[in-house]
Amino acid sequence: MNNNTVVTASNMNYFWGVFLLIGSMRGNNMSEPVIVYATNYTDDAKRLLAQFGNVTIIDAPASTRSLTVQKPEAMILAETDYVTWVDCDGFFNGNCSHLLLPDSPEQIHIRQRTKTDNQKVYPCSDGTIPQNVLETWRNDIGEREEPRLDTCCSACFISLSMHYRDFLNCWRVQMLKVLPDGDVGVVDRRVKAYFQTDESVLNSLLCFAENAPAVAPSFHMNKEPSALYIHFVAHPKPWRGWGPHTFRHFDAYTQIIDKLQRQGYEMPAPLPFSLQKKNKNLCYILRYPTLLHRKLSSLLK
Repeated sequence: MNNNTVVTASNMNYFWGVFLLIGSMRGNNMSEPVIVYATNYTDDAKRLLAQFGNVTIIDAPASTRSLTVQKPEAMILAETDYVTWVDCDGFFNGNCSHLLLPDSPEQIHIRQRTKTDNQKVYPCSDGTIPQNVLETWRNDIGEREEPRLDTCCSACFISLSMHYRDFLNCWRVQMLKVLPDGDVGVVDRRVKAYFQTDESVLNSLLCFAENAPAVAPSFHMNKEPSALYIHFVAHPKPWRGWGPHTFRHFDAYTQIIDKLQRQGYEMPAPLPFSLQKKNKNLCYILRYPTLLHRKLSSLLK
């Protein structure tokens, strides 16, 4: 599967996520080249990732914007036929190489939300993308009149042919046009139609841009129990602590560490309390207090 490059990005706060994401690939015999778009990585962090082989670390240029809106800049760096973006706060549970690519070169492999899922994004809607949002997107893109989609796609996993390099560049340029400057993270409530930042802009293009790839009718990464991409969407992240919705993956995630240690890889130090198997029972007891602490911390900020 070396015709496909896996791309991810992080700063040092998410280094454990990147390390275990790539570790889950190599531990499951996934040999794709990897590009890490890195912010403020230490030399030691780069050395630890280099152990996995065929990992290229690109120092992201200084920016006033969130790293999440730099996804297309990172993806464009791929030199293979296909590129697959994967959020670093997740892992592969099994060998997923045969599942990464779209079924056709004309498609983008991405998860389109059901109406039930989409209603969580737009709580006041009927499950479809609200008309006022579509109107803003239509005017900002200025190409198609009718949207291709009625629900949004999730930008945590994206795979497409590099024939769509121009589309990736359009995504980059459009974000510069419609998103306010400044790093406020993944969610930015300053612009209602684009509050999900990179994801909102990507969906606007999938709906109204003439050069957009077709969304693949089936998402492969959650179908085979033995080959899944598992994404820790919410906080806290596992290297910070386990919440009630993520704890079910404790064994699978910590098994990556076991496998890497058996194979002789050097691990980052120290190993977080929440990633030590001996602490499983205590992590289970603490899952609700940990979630509450995270929410209180966010409110105080």
